[in-house]
Amino acid sequence: MHVRSFRSLAAVAISAALAGTAAAQTMPGDANLVVTPFVTGLSQPTTMAFVGANDILVLQKANGQVRRVTGGVLQATPVLDLPVSSTSERGLLGIAVQAGAPMRVFLYFSEATSDGGTALGNRVYRYDWNPAGTGSLTNPQLVLDLPITPGPNHDGGIILLDSANRLYVVIGELNRNGQLQNYPAGAPPDDTGVIFRVNTDGTAAAGNPFTPYCSTTTTTTCTTSANCPGGETCLTQVAKYYAYGVRNSFGMTLDPVTGKLWDSENGPSNYDEINLVAPGFNSGWESLMGPELRTPSHPAFWQLPGSSGNYSDPEFSWLATIAPTGIFFPYGTTWGAGYNDKVLVGDNNIGNISVLPLNATRDGFVLTGGLADLVADSATERDQIRIGQGFGVITDIKKGPDDNVYVVSLSAGTIYRIAGPVPVELQGFSIE
Repeated sequence: MHVRSFRSLAAVAISAALAGTAAAQTMPGDANLVVTPFVTGLSQPTTMAFVGANDILVLQKANGQVRRVTGGVLQATPVLDLPVSSTSERGLLGIAVQAGAPMRVFLYFSEATSDGGTALGNRVYRYDWNPAGTGSLTNPQLVLDLPITPGPNHDGGIILLDSANRLYVVIGELNRNGQLQNYPAGAPPDDTGVIFRVNTDGTAAAGNPFTPYCSTTTTTTCTTSANCPGGETCLTQVAKYYAYGVRNSFGMTLDPVTGKLWDSENGPSNYDEINLVAPGFNSGWESLMGPELRTPSHPAFWQLPGSSGNYSDPEFSWLATIAPTGIFFPYGTTWGAGYNDKVLVGDNNIGNISVLPLNATRDGFVLTGGLADLVADSATERDQIRIGQGFGVITDIKKGPDDNVYVVSLSAGTIYRIAGPVPVELQGFSIE
């Protein structure tokens, strides 16, 4: 069993509340950026999504409630109250919104028989959004039914939609040691430690990198078990995978310029990561965390049949774990054009917002001095990329329809707005 990189989100929230969460939210990396609390009074908020120009849905981890914020005011009546298991990192975790009539909202949560009852699974449901009155989420449709044991940590939970309305979903490894965790002799693919890319009905998206194969005769592709030798099973679920070998992730986003997928990944006692996630990517866990040069004698990676073994080093790492969370491109925000080639990353452990400068091709970072090796080896190096501090447990970073940056703090129960000096007129509602 590996040492955990951080306390559970629930434990951090409780300890922060007892301490008063007194740290001021400041932007020491740029005096032109102004932080203001946008809405307070939330209970362990995890992720948020804009459903209108002044309309936000926010998820609350432990009580399974979807809360609504209109005009900066937290509405008293929850939009939806879901039965969740909230032990450790379980709970109501991820949200994505699909524009249309009706608008559709996707939720990732640890479903239970009742609040605090028997955990049933980590599941993604699709709902229809009706903004009338207090607002309602209706017509639930199950999209993905994912494992939840043994856990109870490493549930992932971040979800997002791309411009083609393909849904990306990340789940951690739930403390399993199977082939998807790079154990060749382990259990076959079991939907843990992977990033899914599926259509909005849960079917495999066209163009995914993996082809179903027979459980023993792995060189034989199949569509059903009838295509396999007697007694073998066709592993059809791999067609839904986009990447594997993921330990756990609280952050995933698409570059608004290139459309490429990036994630943040939590290490055990060292080497948190930021990764550019190409189709078929093997993130390396449990063989390796951090740059391969730092651990050249690591165990061999397991190659999912039909793939080319697409491991690559992280684009950035922290030697001492900070538990990175939300990852965000501040492109086209009021922060100005100087941030169009930057990436922001929040964290669980320190309460910082880090900023990383992209290279010209937007597939890596360019740093100098002690960070030129793309590893923060000390607190001094870590703080060289700090732009914001004092935010507690950051769980989400998003661009609002007003082009400002919004930061969710689980420990403070607050959404902060960070405005820049560039006035950008509201161009109408767009989902980020």
